[in-house]
Amino acid sequence: MELVLAEFIHHNLPNGYTPYYIYLIIKDNTEIGRLVYRLGEDEEHMFDGHIAYTIEEAYRGHYYAYQACLLLDEIVHRDHYIITCDPNNKASYKTILKLNAKYIGTKTIPPHLKKFYTPEEKEKMIFIWKGSNQ
Repeated sequence: MELVLAEFIHHNLPNGYTPYYIYLIIKDNTEIGRLVYRLGEDEEHMFDGHIAYTIEEAYRGHYYAYQACLLLDEIVHRDHYIITCDPNNKASYKTILKLNAKYIGTKTIPPHLKKFYTPEEKEKMIFIWKGSNQ
């Protein structure tokens, strides 16, 4: 499996956005998902996280998001990452647990940030992951 940089978004960003990388998650020459790595401070990403991932439905259940996070850490070498998930997102929660990330708390998304989320998203579970070399 590998991460392939698809795009670095850093110009003309909407207010409240920080620059970010979009990586394709590739297995056997097939795109099986995507990982987003957002630059910025912890406070800027307390609800969306530094890392976000999605795995195509046909490939779920094999810890590919977990493996993609490990690959990202090999590229970035950041001291730590904020990773968040919706309390109902069991797959993402399993990935975060497998990463051995520390639970910080569950917080309600503030009204001024609601425009960035779906109406169903009310709160986020927040974790700090020290990377694969913790």
